[in-house]
Amino acid sequence: MGGFFIFAEKPSSRNKGSWEAMTLKTLAFMLVIAGMLIAAGCSAPAALPAATGTPAGEKILPMSGNVTLGSGNKTVNVFLHSIELDAKTENEPGRTVTIYVAAENTGTEPVMYVWYSKLTDVNGNSYGGINISHKGSGARTGRIQPRYTEAARDFIDQLTNQDLGILSKGAVLDVYFFEKSGPDGTIAAEPDYHVAWTIDPGAILG
Repeated sequence: MGGFFIFAEKPSSRNKGSWEAMTLKTLAFMLVIAGMLIAAGCSAPAALPAATGTPAGEKILPMSGNVTLGSGNKTVNVFLHSIELDAKTENEPGRTVTIYVAAENTGTEPVMYVWYSKLTDVNGNSYGGINISHKGSGARTGRIQPRYTEAARDFIDQLTNQDLGILSKGAVLDVYFFEKSGPDGTIAAEPDYHVAWTIDPGAILG
């Protein structure tokens, strides 16, 4: 930070008292200003907000990114296989974005998953989500054996051309994974895992 200097003319003896009073006021004022400048220069920068659709502290993966979920004998490596805009069908009220996420069983036991997809555009508007994507049923895998990979289809429908125009500028894809357990394949009330991918501009074309 650059310094500053105070210059004052030497007083005559008859004006010495008033000059000293003025000098003390000037010094006090300049000390206040200096304190404000130092405080401004030393204060910590404001924390950046978390990326849209992702809880603070969680990393958003690039479209080509992958991550391992689970522990012990039950682990899967998940990645975004593809995301694309479906062709418009006759009498369809809106457009549909299809999302394929793949899960590779890297453990030693078979696994089954359900997951839901949510897209959040650059304006913070969200589409899909838990109990919404794929008309509420989400993407569902079969029984994935060790060393096998399955890509399950999810989709978000009833998107307007305006929605797609904004989504084409880039988005965040949040996927909420529920692991099926037990003989009847029940899932928990809350997702077991949450993964987010950045969707590049132009990947979804309106």
